[in-house]
Amino acid sequence: MYLKFIRHHQLGRNISRGKLYTVHFQPNEKGGYNETLTPICDAYELPHGDVYPLPLIYPAEVRRVKGHMRLAFGRGDRYSLLHLIDRDARNPFFTELLRALRDHEDVRIEIGNEHY
Repeated sequence: MYLKFIRHHQLGRNISRGKLYTVHFQPNEKGGYNETLTPICDAYELPHGDVYPLPLIYPAEVRRVKGHMRLAFGRGDRYSLLHLIDRDARNPFFTELLRALRDHEDVRIEIGNEHY
């Protein structure tokens, strides 16, 4: 499973807002691949401390925080948690993500910054 989170707005020092997508790769006529993004929903990014993870590709995991599931990514002390805003999209997404992790699928998330 390949995901992409694009940061749209930094709302404060400890929170930003963006959109989470699933990524599908389609072969093109040049022998490469094109990305097709399917939106999942908007999300708040809550960094650990004051530092956001760099825009890279990270393994994704699920963490429970105060009874709520969050999508976690990053390395070492530089990690973030995504809180998915849309409840109707959140439940099916986490069901599919937990299934993929349980089946030992490689789950990656690419982080991108939109200019803000």
